[in-house]
Amino acid sequence: MRVFNKKILFAAAAMICLSGGTAAHASQINENIVYEESGIEILETETDTVETGFEEGDAEVHRIAAIGSVSKVFCVTAAMQLAEQGKIDIDAPVTQYVKEFKMQDERYKDITVRMLMNHTSGLMGFMLGDNMLYDEVSTDAHDRFLDNLSRSRLKSDPGTMENYCNDGLTLLEIVVERVSGESFTDYVDNHICKPLDLESTGTCLKMYGSPNTARVLIQGNVPYATDYCVAFGSGGMMSTVDDMRIFGSTFFMGDERILSEESKKAMMKTDVTDPYEWWFGLGWDSVDFFGYAGIEDCPQVLFKGGSLDHQFAGLMVAPEEEISVAVTITGGDGTEATVLSQELMAAALEETGAECKDILPEEQVTLDKVPEKYMGLADIYACTGGIYRVDFPNGEYMELTELTADIPRAVRYKYTEADSFVKMVGEPGTDTFLQDPDQELLHFVERDGNTYITKYENVRYEGFRRFTNSGYMLQRVGEASVGEDVKKAWEERDGKKYYVTNMRYSNTVYDDPCLEVVIPEGETGYAKIKGLEKTFMLTDEDSGVGFLFMPGENGGRLEDFELVTEDGTQYLQTRNKTLKAISEEAIPDFTSDITEIELNSEHAQWYNVGDIAGKTVSFDIPEKASIYIYDNFGRLIYSSYMKDYGEYVTVPEEGKIMFAGENGGVIGVR
Repeated sequence: MRVFNKKILFAAAAMICLSGGTAAHASQINENIVYEESGIEILETETDTVETGFEEGDAEVHRIAAIGSVSKVFCVTAAMQLAEQGKIDIDAPVTQYVKEFKMQDERYKDITVRMLMNHTSGLMGFMLGDNMLYDEVSTDAHDRFLDNLSRSRLKSDPGTMENYCNDGLTLLEIVVERVSGESFTDYVDNHICKPLDLESTGTCLKMYGSPNTARVLIQGNVPYATDYCVAFGSGGMMSTVDDMRIFGSTFFMGDERILSEESKKAMMKTDVTDPYEWWFGLGWDSVDFFGYAGIEDCPQVLFKGGSLDHQFAGLMVAPEEEISVAVTITGGDGTEATVLSQELMAAALEETGAECKDILPEEQVTLDKVPEKYMGLADIYACTGGIYRVDFPNGEYMELTELTADIPRAVRYKYTEADSFVKMVGEPGTDTFLQDPDQELLHFVERDGNTYITKYENVRYEGFRRFTNSGYMLQRVGEASVGEDVKKAWEERDGKKYYVTNMRYSNTVYDDPCLEVVIPEGETGYAKIKGLEKTFMLTDEDSGVGFLFMPGENGGRLEDFELVTEDGTQYLQTRNKTLKAISEEAIPDFTSDITEIELNSEHAQWYNVGDIAGKTVSFDIPEKASIYIYDNFGRLIYSSYMKDYGEYVTVPEEGKIMFAGENGGVIGVR
């Protein structure tokens, strides 16, 4: 077995090469995609392996990074180990193992362990709370999880629809703890990491403070605190690319170091037949990554991606070809980690003789008239992140407009001979009206009595293979029936801003804490919370509910919202009380006589910059406290999590300042 261990620090473009002189095929990372720090690891059991070469020179492979949702594969592996021992029946109700698990929706009793693993539990998605923290690790979110669930409902019948669900894996983490009698941190360490000699892998509770933790940069080059996910089973593992690829290699055929072949095959299997649903396995995002992309005759490849605020990861495994690819990056985004993983796996597979041909978009034959059968589908549509209107101007093409966008703009699609709608650029009726080279194909489909729009996309990433993806995009919802008093109450709040106030001082939400109510033009009966990118249907003058019933990412992570008034101050909050935000109208000005801020664990303290506008100030900040300063556009100007910033801060002429910390702490202002 040959293993190449490489770690890279990008200051410019890097070259990813195959052995045997095939560098041109492997191409290079686009210099426009600059990763502050990245790790790549490839393991293969054959003598010819994929290597990596770098313009800036090599660095060690042992940098520890957060791997986000790749943690889910570890969590499911733990549960499957217990199933092998006869301690868990994955088709038994969760309540059999977690007696205190209760919800406001009686259907929770039907949720099985398997449903937590394959994202079909019907849970709302990802409860807002203290799950993402800077420079510290806390078990508070874990300890409050079941209590928060007890105030929540389900969005669908358990087992009927797949929606990516972080909370399902957090609940699975608790199942593992209850059954094993160990904390999740200890279980993973004792039963996965130690048997594999993964010395640099564990939950962030174990790995916190490691001297070789990956660094984080924001705003291009500003050193920042490390972000940690404390929902351990859902996204809280940390690892090196070296350890990740070893863990991935346990899914090679015949490898039974931590799981039996039977358990691995169960994890690699999907029950999904709908081409627009993700091909979830148990823990895996896709159990046939290239097949899902439409690439024929390519070997089975498992994939799991992971994303935090600033750290991203990808794990790809070809079980029969015995190839494991691991990638971590800081900066960029989760899609870039996926694209990089795809590039490396495709190169490795081709070295073994397998063909995973790049899929180039085919020019569509378009027609000048939309069939009559579609004309009646002009209506209001929605996804988790927006409210849309579909129109067919003069029956010539389709227009799709997000009504909740800052500036609503129509995106146009022409009807094709293949009974789809292809995205166009340019102006209708001119020679500029052409098919977008980043191809999007939309289809109208009927399912479960609802009408949906699905999307297939084939996107260019310069220097990489093309990236293809499919999924449910929008659900037809029509105008909601809302009374005049309700509409008027919410229309008066259009554009009103609220600022998160109830989160832990180290919560990453304070990087961008402004929430804005957006009411679409026209009488739709819906609203959106900008900042959370969540839509809801108005139900009365002060509340609304998540309303979608749509498979996939665009129909998940729903929330119910309400407005409450306490001591004369209005707050926007989630109905399960996990998030609370104070009205901008209630935020006072900071006055020159304020020299100390007494901290309160229950809520952050917000001020308009007031008397210190344009001045240079300094702060005495105790442990377990934070300060954030924003300009009048809500952009982050200063955070106490900026490293090496210096003692003094120049306050913008307009903006806000936030102080947060634990009871008993005092921040001095000079």
